Parts: sequence; C-alpha cells; structure tokens
Amino acid sequence: MVDPKKRSRFNTVLIIAGCLLILAGLSVFIGVRVWIWATNREAAGHQARLMEEWSAHPVDPPSPEEPTPPPGSAVTRIEIPSIGVDAVVVELQGLDDIENLKKGPGHVPGTAYPGQEGNAVISGHRTTYGAPFNRLDDLGPGDAVLLHTASETFIYRVSETLVVQPTDLSVLDQSGPPRLTLTSCHPEFRASQRLVVVAVLEKP
Repeated sequence: MVDPKKRSRFNTVLIIAGCLLILAGLSVFIGVRVWIWATNREAAGHQARLMEEWSAHPVDPPSPEEPTPPPGSAVTRIEIPSIGVDAVVVELQGLDDIENLKKGPGHVPGTAYPGQEGNAVISGHRTTYGAPFNRLDDLGPGDAVLLHTASETFIYRVSETLVVQPTDLSVLDQSGPPRLTLTSCHPEFRASQRLVVVAVLEKP
C-alpha cells in the first residue's frame, strides 16, 4: 500500500511542475507577443518616414541602362485594396537582406521594376515588422495590385498563388509577360516554405 505522505508529496510535486510549465508557456507567449509588437512599432516608424518622403518626392523606376537605387531607398508604393496594404517598397541588397526588409516590402535587385518588361519581385514579412503581406493568401484571381511611381500607376491582376520551397528560384525568372511576383514566408510564424502570388500587368 502506498504511503499517504509519499502520495501527497508526489501530488504536490506534480502540481508544482504543472504550474511551472504553465508559467514557462505563458512567458514564451508573452515574450513572442512583446517581440512582435516591438518589430511592428519599428516598421511603423520606418514606413511613416518613407511615406512622408514619398508624398513629397515620389520616384520613377530606373531604366535598364541606369544603376539600381541604393539599398533601403524607396522604389515604388504598393497598394493592394482587397487586403488593406498600402506601403512604400524599398530596394533590397539581395534575397537575404534582413535589415532593409524591416522597413517594409522590398524589391529584389536584378528583377524588373514597375511597368517594365520581365518579372518585378517584391518580398515582405508575414508576421513581424508590420506584417505587410500577412493576408497574402487571401488574394484571389483578378484581385488588383497597384504599383505607384512618380508618373504612373501600374495595375497588376492576380493570376495564381503558389507554395514553393525556399530554394526554388524560379520565382525570379525574368522571361514571359510583364508581371509582378509577391513572396512571403509560409506558413505563418515559420519559414519552411514560401507563399508566392503572381499578378500580370494589366495597364498603366
């Protein structure tokens, strides 16, 4: 027969362990929420400054003969009415430019610019730093994506949505009709795959 005192001590240990696990889980949850809040606030500050600068001095994309804009500078303003996106897009240093992606959506260098022949590729966060592409998976065929420049607004219409591996660089392919490719991490809070939305240029 089990000693009642030993059973009582064992039950107490279980209760304490359970409470500690709950506290640990709450600490992690609160820590993640605070981190997300902090990154969103940082991104909001960047976007407020960029939007103010854009309103005063919007830019046109460089021609194929001109050098690319410096990393971190504004290249276009993206608007996706159906999911509430309105943000200034900055030029990235490369595919792994984590720092400039903290400012907002980023244009991948070496890809087309708004309205140009080829494939304009723009990446954005889905859960942190303002999460501009959080609802990217809500886009459907025909939804409009607008890229504003100083002289024109280019309208792209969503044609397809894909989920690919991070190593799949076919999303950067420049052949084919003028189009826009939006990319973000998939699923949310993870980066095991990439969510890709392709939109074809309709008209300026």
